[in-house]
Amino acid sequence: MKIFITFIGLIISIHSYSQNLIQDLELKVLKAQYDSAIVVADQILEVDSLNWQAYYYLGKSYQAKYKYFDALDALELANVLDSGNMIIENTLAATYDAIGKDEDAINIYYNQYLRDSTKIEPIVNLSNIFRKMHEYGSAVFYYRKASEIDPQNFYYYKQQGYCISKMNMPAIPAIYAYETAIRLNPYDLGMYQQLANLYNSTRNFAKAINVSNKGLENFKDDKQLLKIKAYAYYLNKDFDSSILVFNKLLELGDSSSFNFKYKGFVYFEKKQFVNSINELETAFELDKNDAEVCFYLGSAFGRSGNGKDGIYYLKESKSLLSPLPKELYNIYSEMANVYLNQGEYDLSLKYLKLAYKNKAIPILSFKMGQLYDYYLDDKKMAIDCYEAYISLANVPDSAELEQGDSDKSFFVDSKILGNSKERIRLLEEELFFEGAKKE
Repeated sequence: MKIFITFIGLIISIHSYSQNLIQDLELKVLKAQYDSAIVVADQILEVDSLNWQAYYYLGKSYQAKYKYFDALDALELANVLDSGNMIIENTLAATYDAIGKDEDAINIYYNQYLRDSTKIEPIVNLSNIFRKMHEYGSAVFYYRKASEIDPQNFYYYKQQGYCISKMNMPAIPAIYAYETAIRLNPYDLGMYQQLANLYNSTRNFAKAINVSNKGLENFKDDKQLLKIKAYAYYLNKDFDSSILVFNKLLELGDSSSFNFKYKGFVYFEKKQFVNSINELETAFELDKNDAEVCFYLGSAFGRSGNGKDGIYYLKESKSLLSPLPKELYNIYSEMANVYLNQGEYDLSLKYLKLAYKNKAIPILSFKMGQLYDYYLDDKKMAIDCYEAYISLANVPDSAELEQGDSDKSFFVDSKILGNSKERIRLLEEELFFEGAKKE
């Protein structure tokens, strides 16, 4: 009996000692005394080798000192000892992210998402890491889920706009996202710049000018917005207004080649070739690799009667032109089909993803879903891909279609849409019964 009491007392003593040290350890980490924290954590682990808190704070300390692999060892042990602890998981995922193990970080966030699909933190973490990896389609999918949970947060719409604009698809969904973000937060300069550029890209120059003006109300004399506005006036053939804004930029000290280039183009359009030459010569001095400037400079010289210089610059522009880039989307998509026919399903998926990076059309999400569904036996990823297709294939009804853009039929194939929904229903049923069977 005495031995038992002594044993219990020893355990209580060790626990009390460890807890005191844990409090000291936590305090040192909070004060950024990482070297001392590492020493204390080691002391705790000598006595209590299964103390997850000691491993966690040890990992945090190594992480703060940029010793990521030491941090990884400690945090992985902490995660094993206290699995499901989101604080540990997030720190571990951040460490994976720092050393380039993106897939491991994604697995952590995805498992958190599966545990509770209404919790926004893992959804945003998934969005951000996919955006960092340039997996823009997946990023948009999760940012949209975040918007559903918190529809008043401008950040999620802003990032949707950014990612969609990188996906080589019609600009309407990106425009809708940025417009929503600006309504929620009118004080983000970058969103005005991005939205105005998108309107220019869709040839809606009046709206590009309007957005620029709204941004300039909050950010007076912002040079980037002024450039976009001047460029929009040029594209809209309001040449006098364009010159006024370019002159304003030069007054503000912005002597970039862009301003001289497009001011020169404006004068060229007005058939004021001598003025055009003056601007374009300056632009070419600033960037001697700009074939477009070189071409217009040669044309301006030729049209002003200086044939010798005109021929020189026209020949020079020809030598500056590079061959057209290969159509990588078509190549990768075709390679994916070949590998599928050969039964090389992992390689087929790899090249579908590469095709998606070059041209993120919704049908590729559906094809990836089919691969996961029928050939790779990954029901959860198949569901994600099918849901991504459905999400990307639908433009919000409130988004206005701009003149000259494709209509909604570009996004939607009713048969594929129906097939996607049916496969999601069946796969979710299968996952449910698999889970019940395990229980």
